[in-house]
Amino acid sequence: MVELNVVEQRYQAVLEVLNQGASVMDAARRNGVTRQTVHSWLRRYASHGLPGLADGSAKPLSCPHQMTPEVEARVVMIRREHPPPISDEMNSFMHPSLQRGMTTPRDFADRECRGPGGR
Repeated sequence: MVELNVVEQRYQAVLEVLNQGASVMDAARRNGVTRQTVHSWLRRYASHGLPGLADGSAKPLSCPHQMTPEVEARVVMIRREHPPPISDEMNSFMHPSLQRGMTTPRDFADRECRGPGGR
C-alpha cells in the first residue's frame, strides 16, 4: 500500500468532490476532517492550484494592537529610567537580601515591549 503525503491526500479529497461528484461531507468523513476544512481546500485549490494545498504559515499578517517601533522604544526608555518600586505587600514576602533593587513584576507595557519571541 502506498502512503500519500498531506498534499496528495488533500488533492484526492478535492478531486473526489470536483470530478467524482462526492459530497463535501463524504470527502470530509473519509479524510477525517471537517466539512469546513474540505471547503477550505477547495477554495485554496481553485485560487492557487496544487501548491495551494500545501501547509502555509500560521503567522498572522499583521498585529493591529502592536505598538509602532517609535512608541515601543520610548516606553522602554521611560521604563528603564523610572522603574516602579516594589510594593510593600510584595516586599513583606521576600527575604531581606532579595529586596534591594527589586521592581514590580512586569506589567502590560513590558509585555508589549517584549513582542514576538520575548525580546
